[in-house]
Amino acid sequence: MTIELTIDDAAQVRLWHRVSQFLFREARLLDEWRLLEWYDEMLTDDIRYSVPATDIRGEPADALGLIDDDAARLRQRVEQLLNGEVWCESPRSRTNRMISNVEILADRGTYLDVAANVVAYRFGHGRSDAYVGKYRFQLVVDGGSFRVRRRVVVLDHETLYEHAKLSIIL
Repeated sequence: MTIELTIDDAAQVRLWHRVSQFLFREARLLDEWRLLEWYDEMLTDDIRYSVPATDIRGEPADALGLIDDDAARLRQRVEQLLNGEVWCESPRSRTNRMISNVEILADRGTYLDVAANVVAYRFGHGRSDAYVGKYRFQLVVDGGSFRVRRRVVVLDHETLYEHAKLSIIL
């Protein structure tokens, strides 16, 4: 039995593929510590990067988070990481992200709401850590690609005690 895709279905599959490839490229740039390239080429000028606290139940909108960076603060974070100013990232950790379950939640016309699962492995200083969670993105259409306007990482951990620190960009 052959299943044929309608034109609308085929367009959705192509869009999903483009979004997935964008997220995979983002993960590769972060894993390769090409942070300036990631910042300059993949983010909007009004980027918001947040990691809500791990012990919150329900909506984290009004709760304090682990990270809540605007564009200026995120740029500062990138420069500190690259310049060796973050002591626990000198020498740099090795990271490897696994992105899965990419889903386009909504097409808002000028941007997409996107969800994905992530496991970010970090190795260094005699440790190995795994950060497990979910990504939530707002991706703005930018020519034939996208830019990230909103990047939320919701970790599944109840605590980060075993990780000791959160020094990488998830």
